[in-house]
Amino acid sequence: MEFEHANWKPLEIQIGERCAEFMWMRRQNGLEYYKHIDTRRYLILDAEGRCYLRRDGDLVVVDFAEEFRRVAEAIDV
Repeated sequence: MEFEHANWKPLEIQIGERCAEFMWMRRQNGLEYYKHIDTRRYLILDAEGRCYLRRDGDLVVVDFAEEFRRVAEAIDV
């Protein structure tokens, strides 16, 4: 069984040292999935740090700051 290496670069680009608040979960279709350790919500980023959210079964690009706040602070938007 081979394990993928965690890719922290997209998250580091966006939040620097606050990466410690997240766990890298997986890479799927070129996107990195990070889970917040307290809220258990996911932050989905591409290699350039663009942020995605699942809406109606599709992944759409969303504002990083708004999505980060929702994920990190557990605010329902």
